[in-house]
Formats: sequence, C-alpha cells, structure tokens
Amino acid sequence: MTSPAALEARVQAIGRDLFERSRGEAPGVFSSAYWEGQLLAWAMRDPAFKVDLFRFVDAFPMLRTREQVARHVDEMLLREGRELPAAIAAALRATTARLTGGVAQAALRKNVEAMAARFIVGRDARDTLPALRRLHDAGVGFTVDLLGEATLSESEGEAYLARYRDLVENLPSQVAAWPADAVIDRAPRANVSIKLSALDSQLDAVDHAGSVERLLRRALPLFMEGRRRGTFLNVDLEQWATHGIAYDFLERVALAPELRDWPQLGVVVQAYLRDADAIALRLRALARRRGAPITIRLVKGAYWDTETVLADQNGWASPVWRTKAETDACYERLSRALLESHADTPPALGSHNLRSLAHAFAVAEELRVPPDAYEVQMLYGMAEPERAAVRATGRRVRVYAPVGELLPGMAYLVRRLLENTANVGFLRLSHHERVDVAALLAAPALERAAASAPESAQRMRRGDLATPFEGCPPTDFADPPQRAAFAAAVDAALRAAPIDVPVAISGLPPRARETFERACPSDTGRIVSRVSLASAADADAAVAAAARAWPAWRDRPLAARAALLEALADALERDRCELAALQCLEVGKPWREADADVAEAVDFCRYYARRALVELAPRAQGCVLGEENTLSYEGRGVCVVIAPWNFPLAILTGMASAALVAGNTVVMKPAEQSSATAWRLHERMLAAGFPPEVVAFLPGIGEHVGPQLVAHRDVAQIAFTGSQSVGLAIVEAAAKTSPGQAQVRRVVCEMGGKNAIVVDDDADLDEAVVGVLRSAFGYAGQKCSACSRAIVVDAVYDAFIARLAAAAAALPVGAAHSPGTTVGPVVDADAQSRLLRATEAAGARKLFVGAAPSGGWFVPPTILAVDDPRHELMQRELFGPVLAVFRARDFAHALEVATDSPFALTGAVFSRSPAHLDEARRRFRVGNLYLNRGSTGALVGRQPFGGFGMSGIGTKAGGPNYLLQFADPRVVTESTLRRGFVPEEM
Repeated sequence: MTSPAALEARVQAIGRDLFERSRGEAPGVFSSAYWEGQLLAWAMRDPAFKVDLFRFVDAFPMLRTREQVARHVDEMLLREGRELPAAIAAALRATTARLTGGVAQAALRKNVEAMAARFIVGRDARDTLPALRRLHDAGVGFTVDLLGEATLSESEGEAYLARYRDLVENLPSQVAAWPADAVIDRAPRANVSIKLSALDSQLDAVDHAGSVERLLRRALPLFMEGRRRGTFLNVDLEQWATHGIAYDFLERVALAPELRDWPQLGVVVQAYLRDADAIALRLRALARRRGAPITIRLVKGAYWDTETVLADQNGWASPVWRTKAETDACYERLSRALLESHADTPPALGSHNLRSLAHAFAVAEELRVPPDAYEVQMLYGMAEPERAAVRATGRRVRVYAPVGELLPGMAYLVRRLLENTANVGFLRLSHHERVDVAALLAAPALERAAASAPESAQRMRRGDLATPFEGCPPTDFADPPQRAAFAAAVDAALRAAPIDVPVAISGLPPRARETFERACPSDTGRIVSRVSLASAADADAAVAAAARAWPAWRDRPLAARAALLEALADALERDRCELAALQCLEVGKPWREADADVAEAVDFCRYYARRALVELAPRAQGCVLGEENTLSYEGRGVCVVIAPWNFPLAILTGMASAALVAGNTVVMKPAEQSSATAWRLHERMLAAGFPPEVVAFLPGIGEHVGPQLVAHRDVAQIAFTGSQSVGLAIVEAAAKTSPGQAQVRRVVCEMGGKNAIVVDDDADLDEAVVGVLRSAFGYAGQKCSACSRAIVVDAVYDAFIARLAAAAAALPVGAAHSPGTTVGPVVDADAQSRLLRATEAAGARKLFVGAAPSGGWFVPPTILAVDDPRHELMQRELFGPVLAVFRARDFAHALEVATDSPFALTGAVFSRSPAHLDEARRRFRVGNLYLNRGSTGALVGRQPFGGFGMSGIGTKAGGPNYLLQFADPRVVTESTLRRGFVPEEM
C-alpha cells in the first residue's frame, strides 16, 4: 500500500496536470462576454445584490406583464442607495422606463432564459437530442434528468412517469446511430436519472412503508422497461427526509427477481451526509447479495443550506457535515471505499473539484483499478475546462443533463448559481478569485475546520431553570428508531383501550357516575375511553377544594412552583409517544400532529417555568433614598381551565401550567371528546409533585358543568379556548357578579378565526399550493389557525385552483392511527363547476373532515359557493376543514378581502414582491401573520400565539407577559428613613 506521503505527492501531480490542462479557459458562466457573467461577477462582490438577484431570477418566470417586471426590478435590484456598474445599472433602469421598458424587458427575458439554457439541456426529450449529440461528438456521455421541484397530485406524478417512460423507451434507439466512441461506449449510451419525489405526491417518512410500496407499484415497471431497452437507470437522492425511502426502494428494485442480475442500475450517495459511510457499506452489501453491481454516483450534495436550517429549526442533530472540509474528507474516504469494491460498486465520481478527482485517480492507480472501471460526472453548463481536461486523460466523462421548462427549472438554476458563486466553491476560487493552485489542491484541513466551527451557545438543560428555553424537538420520522417507537406506541394504545377516566377531586372518594363512551373517530367500532361525567355537585366540590388549597399554594415559593412545571415537562417528554398515540385514537390526529401536540405541551411547561422567574419575581421600583418599593405578583385564586378537544394536551397543559405557576389552584375541565388524554396529563401532574388538592380533574359534558363553574362565586378566573359562541357566553356570564363574590372574574379567552391566505400573482405556486393545502387540510381540521379562506390574485387564480383541486383529491384518507393520513373537502367561491369536475375526475373518494355532532366522520367532497346557505351549515356542523377560494382583482383587493372579517387570528401571504410583503405587514392585521409559509404551526417562544378582534382578547400563549394574565400585582412601600438615619445602599 502506498504511504500517505507518496499518495499525496501523486495527488498533487495529477491535480497540477489537470489544472494545467484546464488553464486559460473559463467556464461559460464566468465569461464576461455574457450578460450573466457580468451579473455574477458583481454578485460575488456584493452579497446583498447576490441575494436579490437570485430571488429575482427565481421569480422571473411568474412575471407576465411589463408592469410586473418593472416593479420587481425596481424593488429587488435597483434598491435605493445601491451601487451598480454603469452598464448593469443602465440596462436594469431601461426595463423600468416607460419608453424603453418593452424592448429592455424583452432583452432581459432573453438573457434570463439564456442563463437557464446554460444549465438546462432542453425543454423536452426531442429538444435535447441536438445538445446530447454535441456532447457525444465531444467524447462526453450524458444522463438525462427531468426538472421539477414539487409533485402535488396524482396527475402530476403520472405525467412525470410518462415523461420518464418516454426517455427510457425512446432514447436508446435515438442515440444508437451515433458514431462509435470507445470510451463512452464502455457503458450504455442511454442513461436516465430518476427523481423519486416526482413520481408520488405523498412521499412522507411518517408513512415510510406505504411510500416505498406506492413507488414500487408505479416505478418498478419503468425499471423493467429500462432493462428491456438497454437504458441505464439511476436513482437520484434529494432531501434527507426521504433518503430512507429512496434507499429502501432501490433495495426492493435491486432484489426484484426480474432485475436481480441487471447491472445497469445506479444510485446516488451524498458525501455531505454524516451517514454516508454507512450508506456506502449498505449498498456494497446489497450488490454482493444480488450478485450484480450497483453503480454509485458519489456527489458532495446539493441541499446543504436546507438541511442545516431545518435541523437547527427543529432542534435535530444535523444530518450533514458542518464544514466543507469535513464533506471533502468524506468524499475522499468514500471514493477509496468505492474503488476498493469497484466490482460491486463501480464509482461515478460527481465533482468539479480537481483536488477530489485527483485524489480518486491517485487511489485508483494505487489499487490498480483500470480507468474503465469508473467514470467522472459533471453538471451541464458548468466546469467545461475541467471536463475537457479529464476527458483528455482518456477517462470516461458523463454530463448530468437536466430537461424541462423554464418555470420548474428555475429552482435548479438558482442552486447552480449558488454553487458557482459560493465563497468556498472550487470553480469560483479557481476561475474568478484566481486562488493559488497549491491552496486549491491542498488536502482537506479537518483540524482547521474544527477550530473554525462556531461555538454553540449555552443550551437548555433539563431541571436547570437558569438555562435558556429551547423547544422540544419534534420526532424525526426519517429516523427509523424514532419511527418504530411511535408505531409501537400506537400498537400499545390500541391494545390498552378502552381507558377508564374518573373524576378526581381531592378529598372525595371515587364513586359510580354516569359514563360517556368515546369511540375512535376514524374507527367508530373501537371504544377508546369510558368517561365519568361530572355533575353540578362535583363542580361545586371541586371549586370548594381548590379554594381551600389556594392560600398555601399561592404562598409556596415561586421557584418551587416553577420546578414542578419542569418536572412535569420531563414526564410528558419521557412519555411523548404514548401520549401522542392516544391522541391518534381519541381525536383522530395524524401521527406528526399528535407528536407536535405533545411537544408543545412540553414547551409550555419549560417556557412558563423560566418566564415565571423573570416576569413574576419581586422587583424593585424607582430609585429614591429613604424608600423601598417592591412590585410582586401573586395568584388570584381558583382558575377554571376549559379546554377544547382539538389540542387535547397542548392547550390544556398551557393554560393550566400558566395558572399554576402564577399561584392559582386549578379545576381542569377537558372536552368530553378528549378526556382520556387529559386524564393522562392529570396523572403526570400528580406524579411530578403537584398536590392533588391544587389541581382537580372534572371531565364531563360542557353544557352540564361549564355554566356552574363559570358563574361560581369562588372562581376568580376562567381560561378558555374554543368556539366563539361559547367564548362570548363565558365572557358574558363571568361579567355578572354573584352575591358574596370576592373579586371581579377575569377571563382569558381564545376563540377561532376565518383565517385567510393571500396568493400574489408572483407567488411560487409550488409553495403556495402546499402551504394552503397543509394549512387547510393537514391537521384533520383541528386547528383554529387553519386556513379557511384562500384569496388568489386573478392572474394566477385558474392555475392555482386547478393544482389545488388535484392536490386535495390526492390526500390520503384512513384511520388516523395509521401513518400517512390527512383530510378535507374543498369549497370554491368562483370556479365551483370546474373544481367539481376536477374532483370527480380524480375519483369520488371520501375525505376525512373531523368530528361532527351527528357522529359522522367521513363525507364526500363538497363544492359550495360562499353564498350558498349550506356553506354556513357546513361550517357550523363540522369542526372542519372547509376551504373557500376567492378571486381577487389585484394584491390590494386581496388584502381587503382578507381583512374583511371580525376575526383576527392568523393569516399568511405568498408573494415574492418586497413591496407587497411590506404592505401586508402594515395592513394584514391579525395576531399571527406568516409570510411565504402556511398559517399554522406556531411554536412556543418563537411565534407566541393568539388573536384579537372576535378571535380573542389579545393574549399571546407561549410568549412574554402571558403569565401576567393569571396574577394580581402588588406594591409594598417601606420608608427606610428612621430619625434621620438612612441605611447604606447594599
């Protein structure tokens, strides 16, 4: 084996040879002779302009009119105070001028399309053949991929499958007549890369097994056809969330009896993944198991920013390496491993980095692996000098050649531009920054990378209330152990049902009561719980017990009360899968949403425990000699907590924990539909150390015990979340003073909304359709923040509604305790007949909509006009989801419609226009406004939640000052002046 020093010397020699071969020529994208080359040159000097430029390019396909183009150029690129080169500034200003705008915009469109064309080989299969032939004539092979970022419906998935089938069936015959090439022809000429996410609109790690099975039903015939036609098929890898699905699918294909000995099969391994080494070992074992090779396309990875941000936002360990040096080192490690097993895993080395390629070539020489046992792959439109240099050494080179229209290709284009202009990108460093060749060819500096990694901030520690709050990470269903744990909890919950739910009042012995049987809403033959129904007498007893316990609880040290919340959080987090699984059965929550509900309950406890020590702690007031002023807060008395069924743990925990830590005793009245989940919370409260006399548990029918609790003279406060009608009735009843009442009742009241999402004419429709779909239907109709109105600007209305209808029809339906279920009919305001036809064409399937008083849980898709009287009936009779879609003349009109409601809970806007987003900030006045994301999913400590108007009283759960709603402030003043003596300040 070659010594490390000798190997490195050979790497340097090969690298310098490749560098010399590519010297003197710049990749076309960096050429100043091209308009985009000048733009990118300036973008690399001005990071802010770079961001705006790429956002403009991303939005450009949606800009249909002269006015739109002019406005976006002005808003994004010609910002006030920005300095630009004279030629660029003049060209951009011409697009906004009245006289020259049309001509200049035509030129701009031509240039943007030329920029896209540099990276996209053609619009369709036939259009690509001339470019592919030119590559072949230059001694370069190809692999064709179809562009597209989001498949939202079954029809879109079928369309992609048909296009892939066309490539697989027809490419071999179309390229067979080309001249022979001894290097290219070592492998099949026809080579197609398949993006699995394009084939199925419902790929989801929650439903891992179902996702793999659906892909097999749809795509396995494609691979069999590939074998018959002599087409090489490669499985692409995308985001981490679906990587497990992709590899399990690949394994099933590789072991299929019809394909087991087929050698023309490949898959991608991304070196930026921390699991890349293990993945490569798995694939080598798979190849040996089937007895035929599996080609491995080794790449660095294209979604580093996305994976890093998502991991940070969710509190997960990052699946990718944190530094480029770690990724480069992993690439070199994997290239050696693949070359060592080249008979089983022939490597396709995907890289433009001459250091990475030189290292692989040197290792191949050391291992005596012949050049025809591997190949190099590069991206179309990039690294032309490097490509030519490698090909000149006699090695096989293949170009990754995307095919598609400008609109779906724009996201791909932006990724390519980001790669070209990245500060650490090899092409930028070598061709634009002119970095010294020795530095470019240096080995990955892992020690320096580790030293330069940012130090992590202080992290939250359980039990230590002095550490900052961090949200409970959601379950990562892409992780097999976590997914298996949740599935096991669901199975256990099914076996454990039904659960007996008692009334729990300190000092009262258990006794027989009338019971309510709660059936699983998505499997009505299964009884989940038998709930004891509290009576009016129980309500009186619960309040009396809580009133007796209140003085001692109020006087318990604040830190001790906060510590109990932290202990409760520990218990809830420990049992999160059990608690979430119960919600799937009891209220029909999908897996991911049930898990999120438990995580939110944990967050409320930890957040309020820490905020209490800040907001409720005594503090000095003023600064005057001879006087001490102390402001403190104390609990108000008995707090009745009335919670809804849709967030059976999170909302009940949030209101109760806030009241308790503020020094109130609590009577918990859960919704009768979710009493079993609430009972599990009460059990853990007691186990965490809350005295039983401090927190009573009173399940029952709201109409029977609710009025008694609200009007009770010894109740100091009511915390309620639920419907507007009940909320307003509580406010009215609480305002009446009873004889002997000691204080004015306070009400914390959160009600619902008619939440709107505005879709602008320049919006990314992939994102907008998904955002509306998930906001309206993704939560089994169980969120007060859910979108009930989509307001779409006229120019994109028809395209939006067609995709939304098809996407809604594709939503999977089934028992909520099964993975991968979701819900909802669509109600359209303008295009009912067209949407009805689209829905019927998709099949007359039943869609899960949530609990109805009639006991029905499944209804057929319903299309109603907003002025149809049945619309209000449906809104009243169903807990949702019901969506009305409106057509707006323009963005200003859309905001008018969105704000024409007495409710003010949540709202969202999808727009790429900075000016329109600013206008939404000013005019779209709701409690929680979301820009370029859906209207649901507020997180404790990040998006404090609550509305005003008729949606609530303006408090913000999970945010600063919420606890003050549950406490009375007191000021104690002491004069410290005694006969002219003032104590010295400490």
